[in-house]
Amino acid sequence: MSGIQKAKSEETQRRVLDAAIKAVEAGGLEAVNIRKIAAQAGYSVGSVYKHYADQDELLIAVNTVTLERIRTVMREAVTEIDDPLDQLKMLARSYLEYARNNRNLWTTLFVHRLPEGRPAPEAHIQGNIALLAFIAAPLHKLDPGFSEEELAARTRTCFAAVHGLVEISLEERFIGLSGELMDKELMFLVEQLAGV
Repeated sequence: MSGIQKAKSEETQRRVLDAAIKAVEAGGLEAVNIRKIAAQAGYSVGSVYKHYADQDELLIAVNTVTLERIRTVMREAVTEIDDPLDQLKMLARSYLEYARNNRNLWTTLFVHRLPEGRPAPEAHIQGNIALLAFIAAPLHKLDPGFSEEELAARTRTCFAAVHGLVEISLEERFIGLSGELMDKELMFLVEQLAGV
């Protein structure tokens, strides 16, 4: 493939992905329709399928971008914080804020499932690992005695607990929290998980 062809191909792929991201932002998972996304991007359906084998592959690409955006928000939130407990609290707050401000992208990240037996692409797996690393680092500082296995388990537990509280509250379930109470209880949860 010549340099010009490669550049055109990359531009097509980028525009299709941008259109899919906009569709998810506007309408969630249900808004992802290859025909509509092709039209939005200004390409034929065939052009979309040259870059994304199917709707699942396109959604994984959208979700990978969402993971990158969450990591960026979390990284920026703790840039100037040295205390590990304060880092964990700020990570939880920034995660909540991202979810609040990007409900459809955030929900799609957790609702979309690949068909059984189809593995997630390596880039998507690495995106998840990198997200968990933000939590693992301050947890390790708080308890340097953790084995690698213990740290991995505690990291997943912390993420799952914070995620669950955020999800239930954003869905406005009966047991959900909001406003200052949500922030207070989120900080309480982080302290408990951190063993403070």
